[in-house]
Amino acid sequence: MLHPLTFQQIPAFRQACTFEQVFGSKIQNALDTYGLDDPIHRFWLCTDENNSPCAALFLHTDVLMLSNLEHTSPEDILIVLDAHPVHEIDCSWELCRKLQALKGGYTDSSYYMVYQGPVITDHFPDIAPAQLPEVFRVLQESHEYYRTHLQYDVWSADLNSRISKGFTQVYQLEQDGKVVGTGSIFSQDDSCGVLAAIAVVPEYRHRGLGSYISRFLVSKIQETGKTPRLISGYDEVAELYKKINFVPCGRWGELYLD
Repeated sequence: MLHPLTFQQIPAFRQACTFEQVFGSKIQNALDTYGLDDPIHRFWLCTDENNSPCAALFLHTDVLMLSNLEHTSPEDILIVLDAHPVHEIDCSWELCRKLQALKGGYTDSSYYMVYQGPVITDHFPDIAPAQLPEVFRVLQESHEYYRTHLQYDVWSADLNSRISKGFTQVYQLEQDGKVVGTGSIFSQDDSCGVLAAIAVVPEYRHRGLGSYISRFLVSKIQETGKTPRLISGYDEVAELYKKINFVPCGRWGELYLD
């Protein structure tokens, strides 16, 4: 059963956020950043026939994100899809396929990954806290999505809200006197930190800089005693993360609706 989130249900919602920690930490941090009264950010709790939590849902503009158990009913999710103009759904691969069978659209899929390597004690003298205009430039040069879908003012305002709450940390890599790469710890919960938005401008690629930034972020998360996690955008990217001691721990899906 689907419930618009209330203050009384927040403990159960936080429990549901632990079912999948990458999306779950993002959803939990969003709740702690924006609260229940924000008109742009919407939250729901799904419960099963025993009234136990089975999914936490977070809607931001037209993107719906879930942390869910396998037995979560897709029919409950359809209530949100019918009431809101959702274009993208991020969730477990099992639920993604069920929703596609009901709603159509097309999917992408890759791995949830968790770091299982040694403690990193390297020094990273050329990585520093980010200047957001420089980071946005790197992201635009690296990814079409940032060029076509995002505006700096909106992107930076949302990111600064998360940074001010201590959930997000953004860094930049300098080479040859200019910023050529970036990466972030985008979300955190009590036991994990999530790597995201790792990018290197095209002319500096194939030098191992993406792995270098990732190792730095792993070391920052390890300093807090938490476990580094991430989602790989594609299976090919997962192979690169395997080389720095990340291992797959499940499969996630994106469903794009027309």
